[in-house]
Amino acid sequence: MHKLCTSKKIESIGKMTALTQEEVASHTRTVVQGLEALRNEHNSILSGINSTLAASAHHPPDSNVISEKAGILQKSLDQIELGLSEAQIMLALASHLQTVEAEKQKLRAQVRRLCQENAWLRDELASTQQKLQASEQHVAQLEEDKKHLEFMSTIKKYDADVQVSHVYHKM
Repeated sequence: MHKLCTSKKIESIGKMTALTQEEVASHTRTVVQGLEALRNEHNSILSGINSTLAASAHHPPDSNVISEKAGILQKSLDQIELGLSEAQIMLALASHLQTVEAEKQKLRAQVRRLCQENAWLRDELASTQQKLQASEQHVAQLEEDKKHLEFMSTIKKYDADVQVSHVYHKM
């Protein structure tokens, strides 16, 4: 019998781990509602027992049994309160985890966008570097052409000076 209960508990835990976070939170909210109803019922019964204890102060034999019931009920009520506290912590944790997950997804999207932007910037940089290199080559070619033209101009001047001096010498 004990092994059967243990295997059912393990099965139950296995099924619980298969639940999504939202399902666990939903089940926890349902449990909280049930525990709150149970707490209210226990408080009501405990009030009735305490009233009975106050009224039966004349009958000491009954008061022992009633006090024992009140003690058991109070322990049960304490456990219900503990369960409620733990459930509230679980719900707060689930909410926090959802917030963290949403933030993580947002950051992943931002990283993807930044990677795309980075790739685009790298392409733009490569294109600009190619244009710069082509412009530098063009400037170098123009400087060479200018030097060549200046040289040719100097030679023409020299040739013209030589011809002028040759004409003066003939005269």
